Amino acid sequence: MKPTTAMPSHVSSKVTMRNHSKKPPCRISLHQGWRLAVACWCLLLMLPLLAEEKTAEEKPAPKPAVSEATTSEAKPAEGKPDDTKATETPPTPPTEEQLAGIVWEEYAADNTWICPFARDFGHIDEFPERKKDWEDFLSKFALWAPGHVFNLDEKVRNLISAAALMDIGQGQFESELPLFVYQRLRLEVPDDKLKAILGVIAFHPDSGTVIATAPELDLHIGVGDDQVRERLQIFAVKMLGRMLEKLPLEPPTHP
Repeated sequence: MKPTTAMPSHVSSKVTMRNHSKKPPCRISLHQGWRLAVACWCLLLMLPLLAEEKTAEEKPAPKPAVSEATTSEAKPAEGKPDDTKATETPPTPPTEEQLAGIVWEEYAADNTWICPFARDFGHIDEFPERKKDWEDFLSKFALWAPGHVFNLDEKVRNLISAAALMDIGQGQFESELPLFVYQRLRLEVPDDKLKAILGVIAFHPDSGTVIATAPELDLHIGVGDDQVRERLQIFAVKMLGRMLEKLPLEPPTHP
């Protein structure tokens, strides 16, 4: 049996001290790991948002589009005509040469089915009932709002439109009303202005507005504008011819 060799005391104590001085390895629990992972994930999600906020702060705010639109509307483009003003420009009155080219004989017939034009009011007094109806109509016609508009062009068109509606509906005063309208226009519209307006209607019947029905005057016609404009033109020529002393033509004398 071998004798036991004793270890030096300084070696044994040195080993013992080394073992006690060594720290145990760091360990993280499962719960703490999940919390750390969630925090890192939230940080990654917030990084793009923070970058966008910084970019928005550095970028200047854009100008409002309303100001640009308002500027473009207030100031038309240079070098381009204003189409709106061109369409709103009324036609010019006819020249003396154009008026001389009217064949007045074609509008001389006043006792026709279309656009009759009385020369006087003699037939109004033929029957008491007819005279009363005429007076009742004139009382309504005097208060008819379209006949009192401020614009003279519309005023002339509206009053002649009433005569056109009476003619289309074959009313009992289809020949007297055009004469009454003509006499009223001569009193309420200056001659030069009236000649110009009648000339425009005669040569440009599609311009301006017309009235297609007048229930206030018991003229419940409701026809299209084309029929009204057709008669409006004929009545305008007949009235213009009377102002220029071209109409009415005297009936030809038979030998």
